[in-house]
Parts: sequence; C-alpha cells; structure tokens
Amino acid sequence: MITSAIGGQTTYGHIVGILMNDSSIPRIPGDPGHAETFSFPVIYEVLKGFPFEDLVSVRKNNTDILIERALKLQKKGVHLIAADCGLFGPFNEELRRQLQVPFIGSALDMVPLLQRFLPFNRKVGIITGDTQILKSEHFNASGINPETVLIAGMDNSSEFKKVVIEKNSELDIEKMRQDLMDTAADLVDETLGAVVLECTNLISFKIDLQKALRVPVFDLVTLIEWYVSGLRSRKFHSQFIG
Repeated sequence: MITSAIGGQTTYGHIVGILMNDSSIPRIPGDPGHAETFSFPVIYEVLKGFPFEDLVSVRKNNTDILIERALKLQKKGVHLIAADCGLFGPFNEELRRQLQVPFIGSALDMVPLLQRFLPFNRKVGIITGDTQILKSEHFNASGINPETVLIAGMDNSSEFKKVVIEKNSELDIEKMRQDLMDTAADLVDETLGAVVLECTNLISFKIDLQKALRVPVFDLVTLIEWYVSGLRSRKFHSQFIG
C-alpha cells in the first residue's frame, strides 16, 4: 500500500514518451502515433521545426531540436523514449549521449537480433515506406548488412505516397491495406523467416501480413512493448511457485 508520494512534476504515470514528426496525417490504432495502440500510458512531444528531410538525408544540422524535445519527455518522468519513424536510427547515438533513459529510434535494430535466432537458411525481410529513402546510413546505424536481408517497399503505392509522403489528411484504410499486401508479395520467398516493418504507418495492418506471409512480423511497437515488459512484473499463480 502506498503511504506517501513525491512530487516534482506536473503530470505522472507516463511510461513511454514518443517523439512525433510535425504532421497531421491520419493515425489509426497500431500506429505509435495513436495512443490506443498501447496498453500503458504514453505521452507525446511534437518535433516542431525539425525537417523530415533530415531523416531521409541523415542531415544532423537540427539534432539539437531532437535532444531538446527528448529532454522534455525525460523531465516528465518517462522510462523510455521512442521515435515515431524508423528513420531515426542514425540519430540514436547523439540522443543516448544526452539522455538518462533509453531511446529507441528504429525497428531495424531488431534485425541483427532476429538473424541470431533464425535458422541459417532463413532471412529477415524488411518492409519500408520507400526503398529509395532507406539509405546505407540507416542500415549501418542498426548493424545491418543489406545483402543479408530481403527488402520490399511501398514505392508503387499511390495511397502511401498520398498520405505519408504528400501529407494528405484522408486515409483510405482498405486501399493502404491492399497496397501493403501487394508489397508483401514481393517478399514471398522460401528463405523468408521473419519480417520487420521499418515504417510505423504500416503497423496497423500487421495481422494481415502475418496471415499472408505466415511468418512472425515485428515493428517499433513490438520493441517498445518488449522494453516495457521489463518494467511491469507479471504475477504468477502461487501454486506453481516453491
């Protein structure tokens, strides 16, 4: 039973803080930008003034904005900070040097771990928003050799381009789902052992991917939930203990 509490903040109980790109595109459950995605409290900080192009070109002129917003989340008492886009990987070291809590910048960080688990004749597939955007710096930041993975992108998806790239405010959910299924077909290979979704805007359709590809599918939310599971103890039935 709690008998006392210590103040120092304005609000309490946030477990994860999420850095959001400054856009108003639709976010549906599954996307880390939609709070109902999580079973635990999250809080957001918008990266106003930080250009999305910096993520694409891995330009670090505005890293101070990332650090400032991340420190604001840290001050609010979160136990973990994550980004809303898989392209933040190259900024991971700069943020970790300034923070006292962990930072997750990309689901791509799971690829080397999965490669250690999978049979030698199985590969990890990566689905990205645009294969032209995902550059060597993004792979290197997560310790990935691009020649060892299978890669597919939403390059030919008119819906993805309209909403995510061109920032349209209306999402045709079924069109996005179908475009993702078409993209996933490019990963169908006898060597496919698991899939990592680099793009967070696609996580909402994870179940569809699992059914279509019949392999495990992982993403940024997976990584966030994995870390939080270490903070929240599971109570086991006493009859099995001792």
